[in-house]
Order: sequence, then C-alpha cells, then structure tokens
Amino acid sequence: MNRESRTPFFLASLFVFAAGCAVFASSIHTSFLNWDDPVYVLHNPWIRAFTWENVKGIFTQPYFQNYLPLHLFSYMVDHAAWGLRPEGYHLSSVLLHGLNAVLCLAVVRRMSGKLAVGFLAALFFAVHPSHVEAVAWVSSRKEVLSTTFLLLSLLFYLKPRRGGALRAGPYAASVLFFVGAMLSKVSVVVLPAFFLLLDAMPAGKGARRPSLVRAVMEKIPYGVVGAALILVNSRAQVVTKSAYAHEPVRYLSVKGHAVWNYLAVLLGGGGNPDYDLPKLDTTSWGVPVALLGWVVLPLAAFLLLRARRRMEGLGAAWTFLTLLPALVFPLVTYMADRYLYAPSIGVCWALAAVLVALGARRAPMRAAAGVVAAALTVFFAVRTVQYARVWGNSESLWTFAITKSRDYRVYNNLAQVRVEQKRWDEAERLLRKGTAVENVTSYQGLGVLYYTTGRFPEALTETDRAIAIQERGGPDPLLGAELHFNRGAVLYGMGRMPEARAEWLEALRLDPRHAEARAWLQTVKP
Repeated sequence: MNRESRTPFFLASLFVFAAGCAVFASSIHTSFLNWDDPVYVLHNPWIRAFTWENVKGIFTQPYFQNYLPLHLFSYMVDHAAWGLRPEGYHLSSVLLHGLNAVLCLAVVRRMSGKLAVGFLAALFFAVHPSHVEAVAWVSSRKEVLSTTFLLLSLLFYLKPRRGGALRAGPYAASVLFFVGAMLSKVSVVVLPAFFLLLDAMPAGKGARRPSLVRAVMEKIPYGVVGAALILVNSRAQVVTKSAYAHEPVRYLSVKGHAVWNYLAVLLGGGGNPDYDLPKLDTTSWGVPVALLGWVVLPLAAFLLLRARRRMEGLGAAWTFLTLLPALVFPLVTYMADRYLYAPSIGVCWALAAVLVALGARRAPMRAAAGVVAAALTVFFAVRTVQYARVWGNSESLWTFAITKSRDYRVYNNLAQVRVEQKRWDEAERLLRKGTAVENVTSYQGLGVLYYTTGRFPEALTETDRAIAIQERGGPDPLLGAELHFNRGAVLYGMGRMPEARAEWLEALRLDPRHAEARAWLQTVKP
C-alpha cells in the first residue's frame, strides 16, 4: 500500500471504527446481566488476580463446560483494569467490535481489490443489529474476540504469495492467529475450508492457483490445531438433550428452519434473546421448506461463483461455512443471534459488492446505489441502537424476552430478577412455569426462594430435586458445589448442624475454592 492509498484507508478505518463504537455507546453504561455473567465474571475465581495459579487454571482446565482460555483471559485483563465495574467490561467488548470493523475493511479490501467495497462492507458490519447480543452481553465476548483473531488469520493468509507458495512469515502469523481464534471459540475451525475455496479462486489477473496437493498440505497445521481443540471441547461441552436432536430428519428440519430465521435477522429482522423450538408439521410443506435452508447458501455461492460474481459468491460461502458449526453441533440453544457475529461479515461484503458494482454504472444507477447504501446503514444503525437498550439490564432483557419466548430459561432469569425485588409470589409462579422442562435452575431457584422466605422443608425438597437432576446430567463440580452449599444452608436453618456441616464439606470437595462453604463451616463446630 503506497502513501497515497494509505490516507483514504486510514480515514475509512477511522470512520468504521467510530461507527461501530457509536451505535454501542449506550452499552458501556449498562450493568452485568444475570445470564452467565455471574459465572464468567462476578463469581469466577480465576480472573480475580494475575497469578500463575490462575493463568495455569485458565489454560489447563475447562470452565463452565468450555475450554476457551483466551476468552477467560480477557476477563482477567478487564478485572485487573476495572475490578468488577461493568462499564470496563462493556468498553472492552465495544472497542473489540470497532477493531473488528477495521479488520473487516482490511480483509474485504484485500479480497476485492477495492477500498469502496471494503469500506461499505465494514460499515454495514459495524452497525448491524444482529451483533447486539454478541457486543452488549459481556458473557458473549467469545464471539467478538474469536472474530478478531479469525480476521487477522484471514488477513495474513491473503498476503501475496511468492510464486505459488505462501510466504513463511505471513503463513506463520495466519496459523498463530488461528490458534488464538480457536482458544477463544472453537467454531472458527471451519476457516481452513474457506482458505481452500480462496486457493481455488485467486484474485487478480495472472494470479496463480496452487496445486491441490500444495493447498491441502498448507492446511495441515490448521487441521492439527483444530482437531486437538475440538477434541478437548467435545469432552467438556454439554449438548442438548431435546428429543429433536436424536431424530435425524427432525434435527435437520429444525436447523434448516433456523437458517431461514438467521437470514431474516441478517437482513435486518428483529432479534431475540431466546428462541423457542419451531413446531414443524410433518404432514405439510413445513419440513421440505425447512430442509431447503441447508442448501440455500451453498447453492447461492455455487451459482454466484459460476456467474463469476466472485465477492458475492465468497460472501455466501463464508456465511454458510462460519454458521455451519452452530447447525451441525447439537448445542443447548437451537439458535442464537450471537452465532451470526462472524457469519454476518459474508452477507455484508456481498451486499457491498453488489452496491459498488451498481454504482460503477451510469449516473442514475450510481445515485440509486448510494441511496440504498445510505438507507441500509441508517436502518441497521437505528435497529441496533433500539435493540441495545433491551440489553441494558436483566429486567429489561427478560421482560422483553418473555413476550417472544416460552423457554424455561426466560422464566428462570426473570424469576431471579423478581427474587431480588422481593416479589416472591411472582418469582415462584415463574419458577414453577420453568419446571415444565426438567432443569436444575428452576428447582435450585425454588430452593433459594423458599429458604429466603423461611419455608425450609419446601426448600430442602426442591434443592434435593435440583441435586438429583444435576447428578443425572453428568459431572459438574462447580454447580454441584453450589447445590450442596445451598442444601447445607437449608439444613442449618432447620437446626440440623451435623448434616449442614457434611454438605459444606462436600461442597468444598467438589470446589475447594468455594469461599462461602469455607466461611460457613467456621460457624459450626465438628
């Protein structure tokens, strides 16, 4: 990049960075949410201090059914700078999002060879409403952070080759940033597949395509890293136990239906913190239409690439590949807006490529393309600012979500808000609704509510139910420790001191760092 071209690129980068930060500025002043933030931040013992023990724990042990050490390490950095002030954590996420907009600009400019395409793609990405969940929710930092490393890996892979071979320096940097992406979120494992597609369709006249053997050999380091970290995470992650996950046709239908919903959100449709499973009628057209969701993006990519619409075709391919892990792996959440953070880049650059191509024609088309680009930017930005307000605190989030979903997690989280407000009857009603689906949290919440209101026998019954469900679900030492601590507190309230002590000892066996269990043990003599 010569000096003359650096100034427009710098100004474009500054603009998209500012745009990305501006639409999420209100998020900086919001609170932590009662959805995973207590686990990842507020009660996370590993982020409390920069010690060798904590760093070792982050990089050697799964946490909360995931092995994503860089995700946790980012919270450690935040804690060192901000303590537990939420604005610092939100600021980090917003700044990372602004950086990702700049990286999007750099990547798309290099792929397309046009600053205008890169700028417009990055601008759409910066203000897109599908990113609210990923940016405004502290616990979704993994989406934003992994995309930073993902784009850096892609950027260095796009460095000009020497002959048909990648240059050693950029290649090593690409692999290293891919490792960073995998240590932030494992779904980025699909990046080498996109690299192979790039190898098959080099940009520019006279660009040499590497041989298939060389192209595959170059992906071996990525594959080794990806396979190793997928294996580690597969042993830690929890998969959905919903019946649909065990019925192949239904599973494919549900996930195909999710693709259509994802495309609607990508085109500016309304977001949702929690999506209910769709009820597909196997006797109607619902299932075939849903199944078509699996082929719409790859088919679009194939047709566009065949029509020599390279950027548009690559955009469709990128969106499909980066969304594929959320479709293939039976996650607890059947779909979520945060899964669109990286995939949205492909849609943004495809839209940008179309509009820039139209703008290169005669004056009327140029004006029309400019109007559409401006209208889309304003539309996306307004939707983002409006939806970000929903994520301002737990009450606003769950009172909105309960109008969209009947998922037990919505009931549980809103019930927790009502408990904090001492609105006991409403909290109990919500938790009882949550028990319609067997889950630990609803019964755990009922146990806490009954304990707080002095209804100890009922508290013991519900806590025992929560422990039984937790034990059937497999080992989870942190959750188990919390449940046994709760049981000990209930027994203490009932005057059954030896049993209470035994429960707190069990909590410490499961989680030696459980400070409350250790403190309460001091109140009961052996």
